[in-house]
Amino acid sequence: MRTRIYILLVAFLALHPALVYGQAAEESTSQREYKVKTAFVYNFLKFVVGGRFGTVAEKAESDADPNGTIVVGVCGKVPSKESFAELQGKLIKDKQVKVRFFKGFEDSKDSEQKIPEQHPQMAEIRKCHVLFLCPSEKPFWPRVLPPLQKEGILLVGDTPGFLEAGGIINLVIEEKKVRFEVNLAAAARGKLQIRSSLLRLALRTIEHDSLERQDNEDR
Repeated sequence: MRTRIYILLVAFLALHPALVYGQAAEESTSQREYKVKTAFVYNFLKFVVGGRFGTVAEKAESDADPNGTIVVGVCGKVPSKESFAELQGKLIKDKQVKVRFFKGFEDSKDSEQKIPEQHPQMAEIRKCHVLFLCPSEKPFWPRVLPPLQKEGILLVGDTPGFLEAGGIINLVIEEKKVRFEVNLAAAARGKLQIRSSLLRLALRTIEHDSLERQDNEDR
């Protein structure tokens, strides 16, 4: 019954974002869009096991821990920081959501104004359950996605080409509605299982990407 409710909620958000968040004059189009996208990210958490989320058995045990948290990381120049901040403190099966914001690569230049090869906060990023990569980070996907591909982190973006580069879920706009697509190969590398009830709502799924081909070439 609960799963059915989640499915209906995600489907409702996909079809009616304007009805969920209204058309308040003081809100920009970008703010309304990212409120919906943030709601999608929150609901994705309910449909994923494995990786940093743990197996079903481990998850059941960890859910009993009242101090447990789900860390949602946001990396780059955030189109609507307020939308992601609204996730702070929300509950996912008795676990509180903690939101962390990380600078993008452009804002992480060293004293010589050079962009680092590896994100300076990579150790903290690896502790996230979910990492949302903002559009500003597209030029740096080759630096951030390969080191994270086997970390069990749900990698989410909203930029064309994100799946093919190795991201797991990409949010897209189709006919003014927020939809999503899934990279099954990337999920498998991170030992993440996305429930079939969510996959059925995906706009598309892919089974191969550039990181998979890179792995095959390195063998």
